[in-house]
This record gives sequence, structure tokens and C-alpha cells, in this order.
Amino acid sequence: MARAWADINIRLDRFLDDALRTDAAGDPRDRLFPVPLRVDAWNWAQDVLVHHTPLAKSMTLVVNEGQREAVLPDDFFAVSRIYDSDQERFWRPAHFAPGDIRYADEELPEYWVMGNKLYIEDTLEYDQEDLTLYYWAYYPPVECTYTDNEITTTPQGVVRTPRWAELALVHLTTATCLMPMEIFAADLNQYKIRVESGTPLHNPRAQSANFHYQWWNMLMDRVPPAYKDTYG
Repeated sequence: MARAWADINIRLDRFLDDALRTDAAGDPRDRLFPVPLRVDAWNWAQDVLVHHTPLAKSMTLVVNEGQREAVLPDDFFAVSRIYDSDQERFWRPAHFAPGDIRYADEELPEYWVMGNKLYIEDTLEYDQEDLTLYYWAYYPPVECTYTDNEITTTPQGVVRTPRWAELALVHLTTATCLMPMEIFAADLNQYKIRVESGTPLHNPRAQSANFHYQWWNMLMDRVPPAYKDTYG
């Protein structure tokens, strides 16, 4: 079920202890973790999640008559399966080994992917709507628009990641949000880093970022991956 980015952002307020506050004059204070940083960090975390549990989608495969290739959608991550409703069968991925000979005129229910295109080993002579691509996709990113220094989300600003992954994503988002301050702190302390035995680096923000990254690893390890490489 899709959720609005605003709901996730409110939860990040609590998690980061960074709710919008005002000063004595009633003017809003700058956030420690501004919304653009949060959005970028969340989108990066989603892209990492794809390698564990991508978004499942399907579409009609558009192959021009007499041709053997189709352009893949922009959010494509990996093929799940291809179903041929005319022949009532699933196509299989092609496997090539060094020295194999490929006969371009063979008619085989096989496919392979290179770059942003999917190639098929059959010339379609029937309605292309009979071929359905089921694929793993990247999650749609949350987008920001800027108007008079105010930040709002676009209608596409929804979150489609699974609910069980939300806490893990928040930890990875937090680890990423801490990086600018970690780098700033490291720069300030480059001439006074403690080089004592066992503590070559003393940077609390780096330690905190690593803490949240470890939480991400621990939570994700509890769930088996939904995606497995089609090509073995």
C-alpha cells in the first residue's frame, strides 16, 4: 500500500529528533536534517533495498513485427518472467557459454538482456499484446519541488516500499543523513585526531552513522530476499 511522503517525513522527525521548532520570536529554526537531504537519503536507501526486495510490475512487451528486440522501461531492474499467452507458455532465459554459436534465424522461446534492451530468440508473427513482461523494478523516487524557498512534494511523492522494510530504511536514511556532518566534523578535527592505542579515529558522528548502518544490516538479514538472479 502506498503512503504519502509526508507520513514518512513525520516519522523521520521523531526518529531524528528533528521536528520543526521555532525560536523565541516564533520564527522556524533551521532543521539539522533538511527535507532535501532526507529525500535524497531515502531515495538512495530505496535503491539499495531493490537488491533485496524490488518492486514487482508487469507490462505488455512492445516488439515491432518482424523484429527481435524491445526497449525496457526506465524503472527496470531485472526480468522475473515472460509469458506468451498465444502459446500458453513461459519463455526461458538464454544461456551463452564461450564458443557457443548463435543462429539468428532460430525460433526459440528464449530471451536475454543487454543494457536497456531485451532481445528475443523468436520472430513474432502474431499480436504483440500476447507477450507480457513480468519484471522487478526500482521504487519510484520521492521528488521535491521548490517554490519561494518552500519545499513541497509532487503528486509522485509517495512511498511504495513494503511496510516491513520501513524501520530498516529509516536507519539507512539516518546513516546517510549523518554523512555531511560526519565529513564536516572529520575536517574540523583532522589536526587533532586521537591516535591512541585502539582509538585511531574519534568521531561520534561517524560512529553514529555506522551504528545505524549496522541496524540496517541486522534488520534486513531477518528477511529472505525476494529477488534472485534469473541468470543464476
